[in-house]
Amino acid sequence: ARGLTKLCTIKVDHIAIDMVKKNTDIDEVFCVEMPVGAYSSCEVAPTCGLCGTTELIGNEDVEYCFYYPERINAGLLWTSSGYVKYKFANGVPKKRKAKRVSVSMEICSEAPGYREDWKSDITVWINGIDCGTWTCPGDFGGRRGRLTPPFWPNGSTQYGMQMIWEVRKDGSFINGEKATEVSVQDLCLSDKPYVEVKIGNKPDAKYVGGFNLFGRHFGDYDQDIILTIEY
Repeated sequence: ARGLTKLCTIKVDHIAIDMVKKNTDIDEVFCVEMPVGAYSSCEVAPTCGLCGTTELIGNEDVEYCFYYPERINAGLLWTSSGYVKYKFANGVPKKRKAKRVSVSMEICSEAPGYREDWKSDITVWINGIDCGTWTCPGDFGGRRGRLTPPFWPNGSTQYGMQMIWEVRKDGSFINGEKATEVSVQDLCLSDKPYVEVKIGNKPDAKYVGGFNLFGRHFGDYDQDIILTIEY
């Protein structure tokens, strides 16, 4: 018997189509992704904790566990108040002017267990400048997170919302809605070799409802905290 066999292989397994018109005013983009456990400083309070992809890091509601070196492996971080602060490398060349900076994260409020109606006023500061406050509607746990590891129990926080704080020439925006008049020039991005990003509750906020920060392999979005600078 005679026959033909044809072997086929996939050369492309992912195609992305960008429907947004390219901004020709932007020459280059610097982007860096920061693990949620790689904060440079923090202020936390119970309920609080850190979790890796296979187990808890230290113990729940014990503040000193936030200083364990294993924190770098956290895929989920939570606290009922306070903040975490990150220092991102600033890869924008000297003499180049930043035109837009954005910080993207998956985040929600923090209540004991979870509460879908637990509000929290979450603020992002960039280089010490208040770039806007977003009121998160709740701490989400009514269904499993798309990426949440199997060992993580039902009845606990499962996923967050993908939020983007963006600062441009014409102000700061949260998921496209204007938040403050702070402009990218106000951030003085060229002054230091790093960009400082602080995420947290103001002590005098109306809703001090804490926050959960989701990294890779937790929640609904497979990302850590992403800083993007267009220049």
